[in-house]
Amino acid sequence: MIICAKCGAEAAGGPTCPRCGASLPADRSAKSLALASGILGAACGLAASVELIVDYSRNGSFGWSLISLASSVLCWLLIGFPMLSYRKIGLFLPVMGAATLTYLWVLNRLTGASDWFFPLALPIALAAMASGALASLLCLKARRRGPNVASFILLGCTIACLCVEGILSLRFQGFLSLTWSAIVAAVALPVAILLLGIQHRLRQPDAQPSLANSSSK
Repeated sequence: MIICAKCGAEAAGGPTCPRCGASLPADRSAKSLALASGILGAACGLAASVELIVDYSRNGSFGWSLISLASSVLCWLLIGFPMLSYRKIGLFLPVMGAATLTYLWVLNRLTGASDWFFPLALPIALAAMASGALASLLCLKARRRGPNVASFILLGCTIACLCVEGILSLRFQGFLSLTWSAIVAAVALPVAILLLGIQHRLRQPDAQPSLANSSSK
């Protein structure tokens, strides 16, 4: 946030103050994040370039270095790109999700193993993203944040665990079987409900009269 020197209003950014129209100074935090993102990108690019050169010079082709290249690109997209677009959640979250799915698909193609992307990686990744999105949405919609944030995170993790075991059991056993994820749910859900109860209690004003007021009456 930038504080206007003329009227003292807070502004998310921009050339002028939304209240008085005065010119605003440059957002130093945005410049620092952009610099950090550039440094991270340069480091990832340098590391990937060295590994490509070493791999080709020793083997005459690109093999394991392509996995390293894909990992470097994913690292910058998950860490460096949000530094540039941290104010645009609707932009960098879809990019991060698409980058993760693309990375898993590239790994499946480069390793030459059996096709595990569509039956396993894709549904598990989508379930994890949906659970994280649900927890994030609940946190953003909450009027007040406290213990309820931990409750929403527990809820999202529980849903993710149930989905992961369900997908794995359907793939390898041919039927739905929930064992360890059911134990996780049995432990996490009561804790989540307890945290919501604590949050609800914290929101209520103290209805108990103070000792001073009681004595005065």
